[in-house]
Amino acid sequence: MTIWIDPPAWPAHGRLWSHLVSDRSYDELHDFAAAQGIPRRAFEGDHYDVPEERYAALVGAGAQPVAGRDLVRILRASGLRVQKRRLERVVASVPDAAWLPPGSRADVIASRQAEPPSTTVVVRLALWRGEELLVVDRIAGGGPDLPSAPVGALDTGAVLDHLHAVVMGGPVRASTTLLGYVRNTVPQPDADYPWPVPTAAFAVWTDEVGAGTRALAGRWVLPAEVEDELSTRHWWPLVSGGPRR
Repeated sequence: MTIWIDPPAWPAHGRLWSHLVSDRSYDELHDFAAAQGIPRRAFEGDHYDVPEERYAALVGAGAQPVAGRDLVRILRASGLRVQKRRLERVVASVPDAAWLPPGSRADVIASRQAEPPSTTVVVRLALWRGEELLVVDRIAGGGPDLPSAPVGALDTGAVLDHLHAVVMGGPVRASTTLLGYVRNTVPQPDADYPWPVPTAAFAVWTDEVGAGTRALAGRWVLPAEVEDELSTRHWWPLVSGGPRR
């Protein structure tokens, strides 16, 4: 096991911070952090942010000190580095995701960007009516999912307009905002993998409609009533907090 930490040199919230990483696995990193009392909320997708006052204790517990630029190099070489844009946060990372070809990873990234990545291949819409979420049922008893549409040769805005028209009968409201996206990273696709490589993004937008609004497709549900099924969807961490207020 090798855990690495860079010096506390990153300012935020009135103090300096270090980054704590593993060069082997996220599980190893989580185990070390938990043993040292670092809360899981400090995990940022591929590293933990730790305040300067914890630095000496973590080095004493076995974390290897390294310069910041070398820590980034180590993380990239490990294959655990998660790329994100400004105003984005990694919510979850699943290395060796069982639903993807071997050696692949799925990252769930919350975003405050106006537009999704250029590699977006599917648009999903999380539409809220109060505390109710609009879902459609997958074919052949696959359970509830968000309304979605492939991007194809269109731009994502046009696809979002089309999807909103199909389920609601009208154009997208101006309040529709990007929640984030699920990104597949697939270095070696197999014959059955249908998406572009090495990366493909599945973007999720959100919007709200008034009480009593009817949908042309799908059904309104309280997420708690079908949480067992919804929580298995890759987009769930982006939506589980409920409608934006």
